[in-house]
Amino acid sequence: MKKYPILPWYPWLNFFYKKIIYQFLNKKNYKAYIFCSLNELGTNNLIYALTKWIFCINKKKLYSCSKCQNCILIENHIHPDLHIIKNNKEKNSISIEIIRNLTEIIYQSSYKDMGKIIWFPYAKQLNISSSNALLKILEEPSNNIWFFIQCTHKNELLPTIYSRCQFWNIYPPNEKIGTLWLKKKIKNYKIFKKKSLKTALRLCNYSPIKAYQLLNNVIWKSRNTFYTILVSSLEEDIMKLLSILNSKNILLYLNWIYLILLDVIKIHLNIDKKFLYNLDHIYLIYKISNLIIVDKILLMVKKILFYNNLLIKINNINHELVLINLLLSLEEIYKSNNKY
Repeated sequence: MKKYPILPWYPWLNFFYKKIIYQFLNKKNYKAYIFCSLNELGTNNLIYALTKWIFCINKKKLYSCSKCQNCILIENHIHPDLHIIKNNKEKNSISIEIIRNLTEIIYQSSYKDMGKIIWFPYAKQLNISSSNALLKILEEPSNNIWFFIQCTHKNELLPTIYSRCQFWNIYPPNEKIGTLWLKKKIKNYKIFKKKSLKTALRLCNYSPIKAYQLLNNVIWKSRNTFYTILVSSLEEDIMKLLSILNSKNILLYLNWIYLILLDVIKIHLNIDKKFLYNLDHIYLIYKISNLIIVDKILLMVKKILFYNNLLIKINNINHELVLINLLLSLEEIYKSNNKY
């Protein structure tokens, strides 16, 4: 039997895939799994690969055949026994009626008698009522029914649901693996210096997928200009930043300012440069460190976090007004003669 790559696109997921498949092979598998990841790490692909193996008619050890009808249906996302439960309206929760209807789905005959998989890609869409209804189903697991639940934090789920599932924390690969993947993924990667690849990974919480998206976005090319304007704004007029920040990329820009200020703190504390986020802008980091003392940088970071949370948590808030208040607050901090 020909061995096909398990997860050729995201090799860092192979560890999790093999661990779970070996549980199945050793008859020690669970009925319900929670996959938790803060980053965009390709967890959907991991779940599809597990589903494909479970339903594959001609699987051999770790490998699904990729040729049988079940494998083809999974690859085309149309398998009748894969039920993806979500609300297409992001801000709306999954109703209790949808969960109750699962009972009927579970007890229907499965296609080719291979079982059924119930997949919740957004655990946060479960409200109290639908969570309790799901809990009742999980308390009395049926044969050949598996539940896959995705979350960004385990607190999105009721503790009672969490306790009835096997929990998998899908963490990002180390920097070396992430850098190698980016080199293979990016066409003409030589246009990027190694420092740029590492910086992109660090800015994206070591998610190679997000780093790849960032490096291929026009905004990456404008990042040098953004940081240059940041420094000149600190030297001259902080309000220069307003027109740049007040855009659809407002949260990204604030995050970049936050991270470069963290780098400035590290320089003040004589932390080795290899631990900086912005490895490709060390000159600017030193320049800012010469402009503002560390105590004031700490206060500026707190202000950025406070106003960033306002933008995230309050719907329909006036972004420009928030930014004006933030910039004026930052200016007041670093231009003050008082020692904090």
